Amino acid sequence: MNYNVAQLLKEPIGSERDFSIEETITDAEQPANYAAGAVRMVRTHQGIWVQADLTVTVAQDCSRCLADFSRTLELELDEEYFPEVDVRTGHRLFPPDDWEGLYIGADHILDLAEATRQSALATLPLKPLCKPDCVGICDRCGADRNLNDCDCYAAEIDPRWAALRALIVEPQT
Repeated sequence: MNYNVAQLLKEPIGSERDFSIEETITDAEQPANYAAGAVRMVRTHQGIWVQADLTVTVAQDCSRCLADFSRTLELELDEEYFPEVDVRTGHRLFPPDDWEGLYIGADHILDLAEATRQSALATLPLKPLCKPDCVGICDRCGADRNLNDCDCYAAEIDPRWAALRALIVEPQT
């Protein structure tokens, strides 16, 4: 997801480039492992404004049963990138005082990976589930209760605790 934007930085304000992405991501720091979509880059007075509509696939672990599964996310990127180096002179550029955006490297390569990572992390649920009705693992034996039932709670309990047994809601299978 790297683009050489040296030529676009030399063009007048308002110049545009359109790209399509279909790429497998192998970076271990990225939550996404596949990205596809459309990207538009527009030259601004400070740098390059990027708009992208991406579909990314993210590998996750279920918070209940601990199974691996993939989730598809629809991301919309809307970021401005500031160049670190002037493309014509090679001199270092200093960003505006209030700049909190992303940067175009000294080699004039615009990398969409960081913006994609941030957007994906902001979109992911805090407690991901492999399916909405996941019942999770048994807290005694560790068996995946989605695959089979265990009989850990079928054993006789101390009669002094029997009244509390009525409060347990059994999952419907």
